[in-house]
Amino acid sequence: MVKFIVRDAREGIRRNAGAAAAAAAMIFIAMTISGALFMLRLGVHDLMQYLDAQLSMKVYVDPAFETSEVARVLEQKSYVKSVRIETKDQLVERMNVFFQGREQLLESFKESDLPDAVRLELTDTRHISLIAEELRSIRGIAQVIYPQQLAETVLHASDRINRWGLLLLLFFAGVSFLTVFLAVNLALYQRQKEIRVKLLLGAKPAHVRGQFVFEGGVIGLAGSLLAATVLDGLYRYTMASLEHPYNTIFHVAPADFYTMMLGIVAAGTAIGLCASYVSTGKLMKYA
Repeated sequence: MVKFIVRDAREGIRRNAGAAAAAAAMIFIAMTISGALFMLRLGVHDLMQYLDAQLSMKVYVDPAFETSEVARVLEQKSYVKSVRIETKDQLVERMNVFFQGREQLLESFKESDLPDAVRLELTDTRHISLIAEELRSIRGIAQVIYPQQLAETVLHASDRINRWGLLLLLFFAGVSFLTVFLAVNLALYQRQKEIRVKLLLGAKPAHVRGQFVFEGGVIGLAGSLLAATVLDGLYRYTMASLEHPYNTIFHVAPADFYTMMLGIVAAGTAIGLCASYVSTGKLMKYA
């Protein structure tokens, strides 16, 4: 019986290739968006952990004050482990490598009003936002920069992307369901005579219905497998690009990623199965 269902489903997809391809494409888009959002969430999680673990801060000194005096005041704070002065000239020297062949930009950078800075190494980061507020109140400090401040910005941007991405995912998942539903509807209308003949010859309605449900599952499987293939390529490319410069920050575990891939294949197949099951439930009694 399974052999006949598979054979009939293959023939049905071949006859209705255009609608089946459109449905698979919608599932592909939905599952690709789902996987991309998952990868983004893992990447942001790794970045947040890295930033939260940083113990350094940088304060820019008001040009009207002596940098060494400000550094001496900061060094006396109980939460400061060490201080290091970074003058404008030192920063320009470090930035030389980025301005090779762009001497005009380097000259503009040298002529800018970039203030001296003091880099602080903290003993603890648990109250870093409170420490930043205290530092801002010290005379002579123009600006305070710390990694956790960037983490807040990244988290806010990530939340917005996830929110809109989820809405986009739900939209394409709904369109995928509807496309499979309509594709199976079209197949049912095209094969009404064939279905009646099978039923008259003694075929059980459940077996006939199973053929169309299987078709929907195959469409969902095809779309989700294609999405998994694209995501696998994206994962390999991304990890290869980040392996050397950022290997201490981003380290998405292969086990987590491939578990997600299995979930995507299962979800895409489930969309196809559910849509075709609902579609056949409505129309089989009129066949």
